[in-house]
Amino acid sequence: MQEPQPLRTGDPQRIGRYGLVGLLGEGGQGAVYRGEAANGEHVAVKLLHARFSGDAKARARFAAELAHAERVAPFCTARVLDADLDGDRPYIVSEFVDGPSLSEMIAAGKIPHGPALQRLAIATVTALAAIHEAGIVHRDFKPNNVIMGPDGARVIDFGIARALEATGTLSSAIVGTPAYMAPEQISGGRLGPATDIFAWGCTIAYASNGVTPFGQDSIPAVMHRILHEQPDLGALTGPLRDIAAACLAKHPAHRPTARQILLRLLGGTESATAPETLLTEGSRASASQPAAALSPGHMPPVGGPNPRGPHAPGPHVPGPYAAPAPQPAGPWQQHRPAPPHFPSSRTRSQKPGRAAARTTAAAAVVLGVATFLPWARVGVDSGLHRLTDVADVSGIHTLWGVLTLIMAVVAINIAITHEFTQRFAVVWAAIPGCLAIASVAGLLLRRQDLHSEHPHYGKLSSDELRTMGMALHISLSLGVYIALAAAVAVAASALVALASRRP
Repeated sequence: MQEPQPLRTGDPQRIGRYGLVGLLGEGGQGAVYRGEAANGEHVAVKLLHARFSGDAKARARFAAELAHAERVAPFCTARVLDADLDGDRPYIVSEFVDGPSLSEMIAAGKIPHGPALQRLAIATVTALAAIHEAGIVHRDFKPNNVIMGPDGARVIDFGIARALEATGTLSSAIVGTPAYMAPEQISGGRLGPATDIFAWGCTIAYASNGVTPFGQDSIPAVMHRILHEQPDLGALTGPLRDIAAACLAKHPAHRPTARQILLRLLGGTESATAPETLLTEGSRASASQPAAALSPGHMPPVGGPNPRGPHAPGPHVPGPYAAPAPQPAGPWQQHRPAPPHFPSSRTRSQKPGRAAARTTAAAAVVLGVATFLPWARVGVDSGLHRLTDVADVSGIHTLWGVLTLIMAVVAINIAITHEFTQRFAVVWAAIPGCLAIASVAGLLLRRQDLHSEHPHYGKLSSDELRTMGMALHISLSLGVYIALAAAVAVAASALVALASRRP
């Protein structure tokens, strides 16, 4: 049972409709109190620190994050019950889970083994699957945030760290606990559900061994091991060891998703299990009987225990995502079927967007090149369709072609930025694509203005040419139609990217 500490001087006695009876914990973002509702129900009240209360942008983004958190299915998590984001001190009220944290249980020498460890793994990965299905990244999954309640393990405190970091208030601070941070978290890379999966693998290894897989000494040493060395999984054995090893891959794209892990633990198949059904089965399995026997052959193989131990120095491997060291294949590994690749949910969800970005970039390159092609032929008809002094006019020599080239360069930059950094939505390429269409259409509608590009008669008006018994002849070349088609392709592929982002 979580015994709260007495309230301190300056702690509020009451928040909204809830009386506060003790302090459960405190961090850089806020303090968590044990409270009582009017009906006597125990709740957990998280009160944000005063330094966040005056930040209007922080409140707005926190409200948006809370809306996401409320969508999390109530599987192995502490449900959000109430919130007030408009008062002087914003707070969030969640279900109170009566029990010790996983870290407290391990510190007391109660290390789960066998079926108990399997139930813990199922409960926590079910919670992560529900959190990720709601579009949330926990960012600080660790044993302190796993409460061992009477009905099974519950994951708490999800979404709060992300909400505060999104305000920019915590932009200079690392959100997370070093021993459970993924390599991309340490190196400042893009975070996603795979970041939580790495922390889950660390937590399962900790629950099995009583120590973290990358050591527990100085923070710089732990971070170095996370970036460059292989984990020490200790006494963790069997298929669960393989699962944890796959979760601790250095690169996020090489880790399985929470859904894939849960399917693996429950022995289901991807095509036969709906998300809601899968979460229900995971919640039931974690709270009642031990999980079904795990069958080998579905997770990447790993070697035996690390002979160096988590504190021994090892060779430095360049780069933030070191490739796993080759392990000698024993008899069991030699007869195993090749494991399938587990793309992360982030990688899967970005495939349509990346394909659209590449199509946009290719179409924009064609559009830019087309501006250097002849867009029209200008000549003088001296009678009986006899053309003289014929001149080819390239698109870049016209105002419309210059505008089209600028739009092509803008679209290329948008597509490349989206492809390599994911920090700019490729859908914005629809704007330069549409402007390029307008530029080419402008030339089609105003083609008579091209007579100014004629080398001999450009200074004569159409009326002056007629008085001389000559007429200007303008014919459009293939280049202008290529440019128009490429501009349409840029706008269309950007709109496809927009459609692929919608649920």
